[in-house]
Amino acid sequence: MKTDIKRLVADAPFFLLWFGAAVSLSEILAGTLLAPLGWARGLAAIVLGHIIGTTLLVLGGLIGARQRQSAMGTAGAAFGSIGRRLFAALNVIQLVGWTAVMLSVGAHQFAELAAALGAADAAWPWILLLGGLVAGWTLFARAGIGRLNTVSVVCLMLLLVVVFMRLFFEPNSSALVAGASMRFGAGMELVIVMPLSWLPLIADYNRHAYSASAATVYTWLGYALGSALMYAIGLCMALRFDGLDFGALLSGGPVIVAALMVILLSTVTTTFLDVYSAGVSARHVWPIAPVRVLAVIMVMVGILIALDTPMTAYEGFLYIIGALFSPLYAVVLARYFLVRDRSDDPRYVAWPALTVWALGVGVYYGFLAIDTPVGATLPAFAVTAALYTLVHKLDRNGQASV
Repeated sequence: MKTDIKRLVADAPFFLLWFGAAVSLSEILAGTLLAPLGWARGLAAIVLGHIIGTTLLVLGGLIGARQRQSAMGTAGAAFGSIGRRLFAALNVIQLVGWTAVMLSVGAHQFAELAAALGAADAAWPWILLLGGLVAGWTLFARAGIGRLNTVSVVCLMLLLVVVFMRLFFEPNSSALVAGASMRFGAGMELVIVMPLSWLPLIADYNRHAYSASAATVYTWLGYALGSALMYAIGLCMALRFDGLDFGALLSGGPVIVAALMVILLSTVTTTFLDVYSAGVSARHVWPIAPVRVLAVIMVMVGILIALDTPMTAYEGFLYIIGALFSPLYAVVLARYFLVRDRSDDPRYVAWPALTVWALGVGVYYGFLAIDTPVGATLPAFAVTAALYTLVHKLDRNGQASV
């Protein structure tokens, strides 16, 4: 009994880690994209999408916790050494993209709130400030679960209480109506791809779990609850104010200062997870410097992108993540859980797995176009996993006959 309690307590920080990862402005922004669904259908998409997406996410973390491997290490088991480098490079690209998104969203909200206090309303100085703070945190703070992450989660939750009170109990709170139409499957896909975006890095953190099963439960609860709440807030904001706008909800100097601090803390701690894992993945491609140094380089690249890229590209960015990483982890999970092959593929390039992945990308876009009731990820995942299971069996039989 004492051992079981010890395991539960030891892995409890994973709840805060993944709740904190979900509590970010980028997830609230994603929730605003669901406004065309309206409140009821949008909320249904949020709940169903997080059940599907978070379950797939924690399965990737479970492999890392059991194998004590990084995310790219688990991917390399299926795709060979060259395949590992290919997907590590793709992961670096998407994580740098997320870094830019986080800095840009945080800076624009920072600028709007700071303008209410008499500061300049330009976003670029805040992008530089937030990027510099992320770089400093990356260099001098320990990786993993820090006190700053806990503080930011608690502070942001207090801010969200204020947001909900303003959204639901202020006059005109009934204005939760949809604008233009959106297909339900496409909307749910915008929810599913958010936890999928963490799949290429979850094992970098969950591999340190004391108990793989306990960490999996904490991760599921932390991320699903935190992310669903962010999406719901974003949806409400879009239906009430036509977009992400904390300035429309908050007034008064002390409240705005508190909101600025929360935005700063949440942006720094969540973006740190992105850049640190980008550094881990970059080591698989270019093992020329320590992880932290590579991570700081990723911050610098993210700053440059944030300064030059409009946020109108955000929705397309989310779909690209789903297309690339949904079939990738369909192969990884099928190899581990279905065919139960836990050994690394000895080839430089595992062509069968890479071919299935490429076909899976096409399958994803095909399902996205026909608008299934459950989005594109789940059916594409199922087709890709089944195809890989068949190809793996044929590949093994072919090798055995040689």
